[in-house]
Amino acid sequence: MTPQKPAPTPRAFMLSFDDGPLPGKTDAVLDVLSRFRGEDGEPLRAGFFMVGDAPERFLAGRRYFAPYELWWRKGSMRRHPELVARALAEGHIIGNHTVHHVWARWPAYRHMDAVREEIQGWEEHAEAAGWNHPTAPRLFRAPYLLHTPTMTAAATELGYRIVGGQTVGDATPRNGLRAVEQQIRHILNTPDTQPALLIFHDIRPVTTCHLGALLDRLQLEGHDLRHFSA
Repeated sequence: MTPQKPAPTPRAFMLSFDDGPLPGKTDAVLDVLSRFRGEDGEPLRAGFFMVGDAPERFLAGRRYFAPYELWWRKGSMRRHPELVARALAEGHIIGNHTVHHVWARWPAYRHMDAVREEIQGWEEHAEAAGWNHPTAPRLFRAPYLLHTPTMTAAATELGYRIVGGQTVGDATPRNGLRAVEQQIRHILNTPDTQPALLIFHDIRPVTTCHLGALLDRLQLEGHDLRHFSA
């Protein structure tokens, strides 16, 4: 008789969301999060790495986004400050994801001045929406997780902490619920004493439609949902 493999040890995990805010998407994610609690019993705190003001039109986005980018309709703190304000009011943490969601390999972003403008320009939109510059955590996640030396140097110089994480695959074209579930389980079934920081995208349909059910199943399996901390 072949011995059965032991079940994976449940693992702690935290949530973060990139590329919002976008009406009908970010608010749906906030609605889902409002019914979950962290390890202390308080309303769950997640991290939202928001975009300052992504272009509204496809061709305008070509100047900033990665050449392979298909999901061109991204968030804007400038156009949707009410979603930023709601996230903050509900206890979530806002992080810097640049003004335009820039792909760091474009020639312009090899230069510190251009990257500084993207990071500091984000702050203007965040502050207008209620982000408190002196007291709020200063967290930075590069779009596409492309933390080039220039990106990292500029963010560090401006007092930001670089935040990584592990993507759940919801930004991959043609990935549906099953693919996302498989990626999450691969992450959580990898032994580690540290909580996993999962990266979702609050502008993606697979996330807005299925986040609640995903979290319910993960908790039923014994995984430990915790407050975002970076």
